Amino acid sequence: MDKYQFEYIFKNSRNPDELFDAFDNALKNGLDDLEIYKVLFWNPVLTLNEICMFVKKLAQTFSNKSYDIYVWAAYVLELSFDEVENFEAILNFYKKASEIKPDSPEPYIKAMDAYNFDLKIHSPTPLINFVKKGLNKVSDITTIYFKLSEFFGKLGNIELKNHYLAEGEKLLRKKHRL
Repeated sequence: MDKYQFEYIFKNSRNPDELFDAFDNALKNGLDDLEIYKVLFWNPVLTLNEICMFVKKLAQTFSNKSYDIYVWAAYVLELSFDEVENFEAILNFYKKASEIKPDSPEPYIKAMDAYNFDLKIHSPTPLINFVKKGLNKVSDITTIYFKLSEFFGKLGNIELKNHYLAEGEKLLRKKHRL
């Protein structure tokens, strides 16, 4: 099969067994075009567990692209499933991405963006702990400080909002010698 046949199946099949078989065949054929697999992740017939299984296998098979796989999968989960079932999986994917590129602020920022402040179904503590651990790894933590300030502001914690805002501003002044 060529990549367009896989893409057609990933997009149009409503049979999980056919999707599993096509996925397995695509991997066996060495199809490493992530755009094709992204179509699979959007297939509405897949459950959260099935997507997680596909992501794990894909990231193992194409380890050189695993960062992009995890970030994309988190994005799909964020938009495809309700908040009750998906937040832990989203956070897990961003954690995996941060392990691959520890100096990148993207997984931390996107993880904070994924938190639903309106529903507040999940405790923000695991997310906050994840982000705080990243402060020691990220090459430029200014954006993380500003995002934490925004995050704590939305949580209603004005003290921490102001703390992280001040830290971000202090780093900017130091960076630009103001």
